[in-house]
Amino acid sequence: MTGTFALELDSATADPGRVVAGLPLALRLALDAQQGGAECVVLANDAIAVRETLRDSRLTIAVLDRLPEGLRVLRVPANFVVHRGLFKAIAERDAQDPQSPRVRDLSREAIAYDAPYSFPPLAVVDEVSAREAERRLFRALRKPQDGWTSRYLNRYISLSISRWLVKTPLRPNQVSVAILGVGLAGAWFAARGGYGNLLLGACLFQAQSVLDGCDGEMSRVTHRGSRAGEWLDTVGDDLTNYGFFSGAALGLYKLSHNPLYLAAGAVTVISGLIGSGLEYRYLIKIGSGDLLKYPLSQGQGTGKLSFIQPLFKRDTFVFLTLCAAALSCVGPMLCVFAAGAVGVLIAVLRTELRLLREARESEVTR
Repeated sequence: MTGTFALELDSATADPGRVVAGLPLALRLALDAQQGGAECVVLANDAIAVRETLRDSRLTIAVLDRLPEGLRVLRVPANFVVHRGLFKAIAERDAQDPQSPRVRDLSREAIAYDAPYSFPPLAVVDEVSAREAERRLFRALRKPQDGWTSRYLNRYISLSISRWLVKTPLRPNQVSVAILGVGLAGAWFAARGGYGNLLLGACLFQAQSVLDGCDGEMSRVTHRGSRAGEWLDTVGDDLTNYGFFSGAALGLYKLSHNPLYLAAGAVTVISGLIGSGLEYRYLIKIGSGDLLKYPLSQGQGTGKLSFIQPLFKRDTFVFLTLCAAALSCVGPMLCVFAAGAVGVLIAVLRTELRLLREARESEVTR
């Protein structure tokens, strides 16, 4: 939905150029509005300083001095921080209700917004409120679909690191490449074999899993998301997975000369490559690099066994690998993952058959 409203920024408040979580306050509001479908940003009170703050390549909608006719208006103090989904929710709600007011002022009107990790608008007037705004913004980056390990461990660490990273010149894609390097280093150590090397490799595998949240958190909180970033994240995770399990299989074989480990590693990697290839083909078709948009990744599962679904999420199986390495049980765990990889491949193949059947049915009904 685009061009549904105009965002009017009132700059007669505290400093709208204050940087919170990597973005000036006024620019964050404008980018939130752009993401929510705004057609333009209107500056009240001849706000020259705010106009300079909005000179940013990420902002592609018009910045005007007066309100255009025919658009609904969201009036917001330029020092406010809101949940990034609030503007879109208001615009969609008002578009469905012809009786809704043409002008809304968020400084005077409390608007209910029920979303995971949402928060009410907050005026940033001093260091205390700036710290609180930063805390709310980063808390809102949590995902309802996070697995157990991400929810109770990884996300706490990654969010703390991301709060520091957004204050540096680093970009999310640069962080993605560095994270991939950590994962591949783990694979190299695992391939050397021995308890110490396997444990160190598993530690780096887990570190990559924790850091894997940082690039996405940075891109969302600073509005630097991109197609290239999505693919870097998706492919980086897969390369790390295949690299570690290949390395672990080779390292275990060097110690035991048991071909079972090579077979388990081969099954894991080959199944993963076939499944990833099918998933990538779908993502290319829909113009995305986000693996969560593949139909297999959507939905939360139902039935008696749905409670164990988080065990199959990447964050949890990586953490289990670390536990297995600490207990010198990487071999049995590798065999379990080989069976799991075959199960995932079967699920992907079933998904592909369902998509093909739906496509044929759609052609028939035309």
